[in-house]
Amino acid sequence: MNEQISLGGAPVAGFGLSGSGDVWVKLNRDQQTWVMNTLTKLNDIIVKNTGTKCATWGPSITAAGGCFQNWYNANALPLNPQAIKLRTDGVFDEDTLCALMVTAALDPSNFPTGFPDPEGKFCQAKTGMSKGMKIALVAGGATVVAGGVYLATRKKRR
Repeated sequence: MNEQISLGGAPVAGFGLSGSGDVWVKLNRDQQTWVMNTLTKLNDIIVKNTGTKCATWGPSITAAGGCFQNWYNANALPLNPQAIKLRTDGVFDEDTLCALMVTAALDPSNFPTGFPDPEGKFCQAKTGMSKGMKIALVAGGATVVAGGVYLATRKKRR
């Protein structure tokens, strides 16, 4: 079933059984737990190190995912125009999952456990990763994302 609630003909994020491109409903419990724990830890690191907070942060995947999408776009895109721009409506699509996986993998001291996907269903299936994530990584996106994590989480000096 792939039904979505709409308002005035436009889909309303977070209110469907499965939004357009939404992989959240396809993740098992361990994968969903990893995503929420990783989003929460990343948010905590950003708040602790910068003092900035996402105004829409919340315990739902739509709220937490939307904050990550906006953070990622603000930090990865200015440093690497070829990085894929994530949607910002909170729908947790595969590009958002891949961006979160890469962000976590670049900071193993804070994120020692990788995404639990032994069957390789997400971000590796077909071509290894989504096209946009491959472009970002090939064009030096891994370095840019790492730089984005550093820039977004370093303490501001006065």
